[in-house]
Amino acid sequence: MSVPGPSRPQPLLGWYGAASLLALIFAAGLGAVVLAPQTGPVAAWYPAAGVSVALLALSPRSRWLALAVSVTVVTAAASILGGRDPEVTLVYATGNACEALFAAWVLRHGADEVPRLRGTEDMVRILVAGLAGAASITVFATVGAATLTSTDPWAIARTFFTSHLAATLIVVPAALSLAATRERPRRIAETTVQALALVTATAVVFWPGHGLSLEFAPLPFLVWAALRLDLRVVTLELVAVSAAVTLFSLHGGGPFGYDFERGAVGADSAASLVQLYLLTSAFLTVPLAITVEQRRSLIGELLDSEQMTEATLDTTAALILVTDLAGTVVRVNQAVTALTGYAEDELLGRHIEDMPFAPPGSSGYPAGLPEEPDGQVGRETGAVTRGGDRIKILWNTSYVRDERGRPTYVVITGTDLTAERAAAGLNQHLLQAAITTALIGIDPQGRITLFNAGAERLLGYDQQDMVGVPFVQVIESAQLVERTGSADPVDAFAALVGTIGAEGTTSQRDWTWTGEDGRRLTVSMTLGIAGDALSSRVGYLCVGRDVTEARASQELLVAALEKERVAVERLRKVDSAKNEFVSTVSHELRTPVASIVGYTEMLQDGTVGEPTSMQGRLLASIERSGKRLIALCDDLLTLGGLDSGSAEIDRDVVDLSELVDAAADAMRPLLAGRDLDVDFGATGPVEVLGDRAQLDRVLINLLSNAVKFTEDGGRIECRTEVRDSEAVLVVSDTGIGIPVEEQSELFERFYRSSTAQDRAIQGTGLGLSIVAATVAAHGGRIDVRSAHLEGTTITVRLPRARVSATPGSPR
Repeated sequence: MSVPGPSRPQPLLGWYGAASLLALIFAAGLGAVVLAPQTGPVAAWYPAAGVSVALLALSPRSRWLALAVSVTVVTAAASILGGRDPEVTLVYATGNACEALFAAWVLRHGADEVPRLRGTEDMVRILVAGLAGAASITVFATVGAATLTSTDPWAIARTFFTSHLAATLIVVPAALSLAATRERPRRIAETTVQALALVTATAVVFWPGHGLSLEFAPLPFLVWAALRLDLRVVTLELVAVSAAVTLFSLHGGGPFGYDFERGAVGADSAASLVQLYLLTSAFLTVPLAITVEQRRSLIGELLDSEQMTEATLDTTAALILVTDLAGTVVRVNQAVTALTGYAEDELLGRHIEDMPFAPPGSSGYPAGLPEEPDGQVGRETGAVTRGGDRIKILWNTSYVRDERGRPTYVVITGTDLTAERAAAGLNQHLLQAAITTALIGIDPQGRITLFNAGAERLLGYDQQDMVGVPFVQVIESAQLVERTGSADPVDAFAALVGTIGAEGTTSQRDWTWTGEDGRRLTVSMTLGIAGDALSSRVGYLCVGRDVTEARASQELLVAALEKERVAVERLRKVDSAKNEFVSTVSHELRTPVASIVGYTEMLQDGTVGEPTSMQGRLLASIERSGKRLIALCDDLLTLGGLDSGSAEIDRDVVDLSELVDAAADAMRPLLAGRDLDVDFGATGPVEVLGDRAQLDRVLINLLSNAVKFTEDGGRIECRTEVRDSEAVLVVSDTGIGIPVEEQSELFERFYRSSTAQDRAIQGTGLGLSIVAATVAAHGGRIDVRSAHLEGTTITVRLPRARVSATPGSPR
């Protein structure tokens, strides 16, 4: 069965629809006037009145005045063209407009929407509107006829009232049903058969020349349409039957026309009888059709509600069993089958106390009925699934009542508590497990509600003795007052929980707890809020860990670190004093040594007398030793200045390639008499920002070491290159190398490798220290790649200079 869906509000007419109805009013009015009996004062049926009411009822109220004027003009034009007297026509046309206004006002009174024909109250509203409109036009017509004609006013009133009331009650429902938007049952074949039967019956009964009293014959077919077909079909067929009955009766057809032809009744009486027949047909079929459609709508809503109920039951995770008042199961949802393993047909028809999943020996299962009509019964029981698994279920039983409050069914809902009970047992086991962490539950008033085994082992108190005791009693009283500012347990606890931050816990902090035997324990304590989904705060949870030994160890470690720091500070001061002493001694030693070297040179050049050959050799030895001492003093002073930061470094653009070229000339005296393959190479300008003299000293020191530690027949290579944002200086040799395990101390002062010492190679051990300090002062770094007897490669990396492209910029 197709069921109509819910209808939406009636749409209001636009100007195009209003113009169409005005044209229909004109056509219907003209036809009614032309087809009116010549002996009668008015038309037998006037459908234009119903169309006028529908026009205003379906239009916005703001257009009613303009539409009423339009109805007056159109109706008057139709009547004048049909041959009516203009003066009488103007009165009738004005009355038609007032009729439409009155009837539309009644239809739309107290509501923004147009009646939707959803119930008999809508038909009553149409009837009242029709009566109001028919009464208004009857008053206009009666006054006009009495004033302008000699026609019997009673005949005018009777004819106008019945014809216009019939028009409103027949045409307006048809217009409202056509304007409504709702899904409708489609029975094309049945509609075709019914329509043919109705046409045949109407033609047979009301065809001209037939006078048998069979006017009831079309009514069963109209009732057929009202019971089985759509409301729109019923109202349209009623309009068609009304037009046919009126037309045929005017030409002597049917019982009403036959009585008029043979003079049994007058024209006005015959017209009134026709309209009463039409009113009877409308009152018989339209309310019936509305009631049937309302029933279809209710059935649809019930079906939707039933489907929703079925979907709700089957998609609910809870177990649901529905029984009658005797306890026989009449409905179960899919959750019952999914959880217990028993199919629906195995449970339906069985008594609730005879469920197959009930544990053996259970009675009153799952739960008894409530003693109070509105009460519930809750009970937790076990259950055994088809597979033999045991589960825990919380059952609740209550009555389902009808609209009078009488119980009709019993609904039993079950919630699976198996996982919850298992989790609760696990939590209880964890709380009682042999752990060293103290877990203490606290209620909002600050009293202990949970005291786990870890807390018992830590403090020595028994769990039963501590439940209900204020939590702050486990904290040392002096420390509690010091940190919270109160000795009162309530105020102290309020101050303690007031430190809980937005993340829901206090920061971890050490507190002193007092055990049962008076022991003072250092405990790392965290206090947090305990809550659930229904309440933001149900209490607090304190987590405590004994850190007494750890804190003692930490204090010892801190004390040891402090002693080490003091020792390091003393060593730093000693090293600083040593450096200062060395710098002072070097400075003080350099002056007399320089004087000695100077006087030696005076003796050598014969200023005070020509020295003998033996004296010359001695003076040369003194000069060499003095210059070595001066060089040593210079190295020590340079290192002291670099370490202290007092050495001034010029920041000029220096081309390392130029330094390499200059070093090649400076190294010739050292290479004299040596069999070494020396290669000085550069790839082009390699510019850095730095002190030319210090960088030149770096290069000379590296080359001097390469020459010193490379045996004859070896190779020395010096090159410069650019790698990304770095300037690179590489000095490599094939000399005696440096053991890998000694390379970490290579740049320490006075350090000389074991290989150099074994070979008695002279040196102070300051050259590489100066190189490292100078490179670090220039923001660079040094890489060393070497091994014992495998040569050495030292790579110096310095930041490249960013030279401005403007004229006159330094290079």
